[in-house]
Amino acid sequence: MSVSILDNSPLLERTYRLIALDLDGTLLRSDKTISPLTKEVLKKAQDKGFYIVVATGRHPYSAQRYLEQLDALNEKSCAIVFNGACEVSIDAYIKAHSEIDFPVLNAECALGPEIREITALAHENGCKVHAYSRDRGLLIEDHNPYSQREIDHGQVSFTEVDFTKVKDEERFFKILIVGPKEQIDYVRPIVGDRFSKRFAVMRSDPNFLEFIPGPSSKGTALKALAKSLGVDLSECVAFGDAENDEEMLKNAGLGIAMGNADPGAKEACDIVTLSNDEDGIAIAVQKLLDNQG
Repeated sequence: MSVSILDNSPLLERTYRLIALDLDGTLLRSDKTISPLTKEVLKKAQDKGFYIVVATGRHPYSAQRYLEQLDALNEKSCAIVFNGACEVSIDAYIKAHSEIDFPVLNAECALGPEIREITALAHENGCKVHAYSRDRGLLIEDHNPYSQREIDHGQVSFTEVDFTKVKDEERFFKILIVGPKEQIDYVRPIVGDRFSKRFAVMRSDPNFLEFIPGPSSKGTALKALAKSLGVDLSECVAFGDAENDEEMLKNAGLGIAMGNADPGAKEACDIVTLSNDEDGIAIAVQKLLDNQG
C-alpha cells in the first residue's frame, strides 16, 4: 500500500541514481509545460550524478524536446519510448537525423498481419487506429480528433495510410485503437487473451488503447535500460500517473505516483506525491536530494 510523500517514508533515504519521468500528467502540467521549480530541482539532481530519463508513449523526438527543456540533454541521455517498445540513446537519435529507422538500444516490433488484425477489431467497434512504424514513422488513417491529438503533441511528420493493406514485413513499434471513451470502454475487455501473448495492452488515455509488442512495457524497458547503464533497479526512481506507468512504478526501486494519478497507478507505487500541477516531482526529488546529502 502506498504512502503519502508527506509521511517521510524510509524509502526516501535510500541511495538512487536514475530518475525516470513519464510526460503527460506527470512531468508536464495540465497546460503541457514544465514548472520552473521542477526544472530547477531536476537540474540539481543531474548535477549530483543522476541519470534523467524520459519514459513516454511518444516518439523519441518528444523525449529530446523535453530533455532539452530540462537542460538534461547530453551524450548519456536515454529515453524509453513507445511505452516500452524500445529504448534509445537520444544522442544517437539526434546524430541519425531521421524520424524513422533510427538507432535503438533495444526494440520489439509487430508485423503487418498483426496490425491488420488489430485494425479489423477497431473498425468492427466503431474506432480508428494510428501507429508508429519503424519503417515509415507515424501512420494515421485520417485526421480524426484522436489521431490529430497525437500529431499535435508529437510534432513529428505523418503519413495517411490504409492499415488493411500494410505489407506483411513492415515493422511497428506500437499501434493504438482510438475513439470515444465509451467505445474504448467497450473494446478493452473484449481484447482478452486474443492479443495478450503478443502484446501488452494498456490504456494511456481515456481515448487511447495501446498495443505494445513483446509484450513490452515501461517496466520491462526500465529494467533493460538500467542494466545497459550499469544501474541496479533498486537505484531507480520512477514517476507516473496512468495505467501504462504501472509496471514501471512496480519495477523501480522507488515508484512514485502523482497526486492526480489513476487508482491503479497509486496502487502500484510506493509513494504518492502531489499532483503534476502542484510541483509533485520537484517536492519528491528535493526530499531525495536532502536525504542523500
